[in-house]
Amino acid sequence: MDLPAPFLLLVALLVIGLLGLVLRWAFHSPDPHRDYGLLRQVAKAPTPTAAKAVEDQLRRAGVKSTTVPTEDGDAYRILVFPADERAAIDLLLNS
Repeated sequence: MDLPAPFLLLVALLVIGLLGLVLRWAFHSPDPHRDYGLLRQVAKAPTPTAAKAVEDQLRRAGVKSTTVPTEDGDAYRILVFPADERAAIDLLLNS
């Protein structure tokens, strides 16, 4: 079965393209809270000052955190790593 080289190249490119589309579909996430990778939201603050206060409270307890604006820009999300999520939530609920 001797097929011409351009045909084989075309078939290979189509297979790679199809595989790319399937992988994009399989790993696509419409969840807007996943845009920061591993980080998880533990609190939401209405102002930068309030977000800084929450961040400072977490830092004093040894929990690393970061603050980012929400998608609409009206508030601020406080994010932590999954390993610190439970400790951060417990700390914030008990304060």
